[in-house]
Amino acid sequence: MNRIPFALLILFLPLFLTSTVRGSEAPDITVETASGWIIHVHSDISPLRINEMHSWRIKVLDSESEPVTNASISIEGGMPDHDHGLPTRPRITSEIRPGTYLLQGIRFHMPGKWECKFIITAGTRQEIGLAEFEL
Repeated sequence: MNRIPFALLILFLPLFLTSTVRGSEAPDITVETASGWIIHVHSDISPLRINEMHSWRIKVLDSESEPVTNASISIEGGMPDHDHGLPTRPRITSEIRPGTYLLQGIRFHMPGKWECKFIITAGTRQEIGLAEFEL
């Protein structure tokens, strides 16, 4: 069996830009994009629960830790092990303060591993962050 040398693992670890949390750790999820933007997600329910519609506050900071304002944010996701998407179509309804957005209409319908991909467009720039968590 081939093993990856530890030095290479440390070198390439930043390329794996996902955040993994357990349901007991939710609702706070922090994800870093390839360019160093930070996406911080806070749910209005803690811990995340099955079949409960809820909202998230999503704070986006650029690589200089400045709020990213007037952005367009979409979310895609699902259960990769079950090959299906989210059971709802959550969407951003407002920017509630500079760089903080309200995502409404999110719900998870079964326990297991979930992924949420955040696609952020600000001007001509697009950033993507991926969060993985277990419910």
